[in-house]
Amino acid sequence: MAQLIHLPIFHQLSDRFDVVSLYDPSPTVVARVAAHWSIPRTYTSVEAFLADPALDAVMILSPDQFHEEHARAAFAAGLHVFLEKPACLTDTQFARLQKDFEASDRVGMVGYMRCYAPAFTKAQSLLPTFRKIRHVRVRDIICEGPWFFDSWAQVAVPDGDIPPDLLSSGRQARHDAIMSVCGTDAPAHLLRGYEVLTGLGIHAFSAMRVLLGRPHRVIAAHIGASGTEINIWFDYGTFIASYECLIDDVARFDSSLEVIGDTQRMELRYDTPYIRNLPGRVIFHETVGTDNTVTEFGPYYQDPFQAELIAFHAAVLNGAPLADAFPDAAHDLALCREIMVAAKANPAAPPGR
Repeated sequence: MAQLIHLPIFHQLSDRFDVVSLYDPSPTVVARVAAHWSIPRTYTSVEAFLADPALDAVMILSPDQFHEEHARAAFAAGLHVFLEKPACLTDTQFARLQKDFEASDRVGMVGYMRCYAPAFTKAQSLLPTFRKIRHVRVRDIICEGPWFFDSWAQVAVPDGDIPPDLLSSGRQARHDAIMSVCGTDAPAHLLRGYEVLTGLGIHAFSAMRVLLGRPHRVIAAHIGASGTEINIWFDYGTFIASYECLIDDVARFDSSLEVIGDTQRMELRYDTPYIRNLPGRVIFHETVGTDNTVTEFGPYYQDPFQAELIAFHAAVLNGAPLADAFPDAAHDLALCREIMVAAKANPAAPPGR
């Protein structure tokens, strides 16, 4: 994502950002990427990178299992932190990170770009027109990024030069974190399901929370035999929100959030983030008596990744409020844990049934 999404956006926003240094544990990757984007300093040690006196802020795009360690070190170094989602792999990890954030006077931001999409902002403005919400449907039916990336881009990859101890410790840290939530007896499909929840589902959960508030509880959850078929029902007191997720090999990205009332319906549609500047839309449908109106807002072509980085810049430079406060990421990770408890009560059917 750094090579294909974030660095091109930094180039577009060169009036706001100056990329002065780069860290990657692979000497091959860091050298090639720095040469391509004319980044003056490179590091293969995260400690040396964070000690660079030229830094004001850092973007942490490392594998999820390193988020807590790297973000805590960045706050300790006095840096503003943009932290790619998930903020951490577990709510326990994030609780430690949040203490360091609160002890600093720095900006912290989690990369929930859907909450900064122009279509999302429009949906927020339309929601108060609903007299009553009866049901909410949230959907992520997608093909994963490599299919899209491989069709239009090339990235620098490690040439077998990441230290073996870092690879093994990273794998172990990821395993231990996921097991701490799912349980040491959790079957493989639940472990994979948790990865999907924290990698993909958490985008939907954060958008749902910012738009509608936090659900009261998880009514039920089911994770299929592959771990990539997920259905969840959330209790909002006066209505139910459902979430459906499927990752397959059909090349499309079907992602939406739909709010349904007595006489109104609003659907927020996201296109794939893996191809830049594809438009988002909001469909607003209202029926009053014999009048039936469908209005499409958009298409909105501003890249949500660009919108979130502009918001981060404004927060650092001017103290502008963010669409989603850094500590609120704790709620999304706690929700993922609650979903796993509910999913363990609904065993998956064997493959092929």
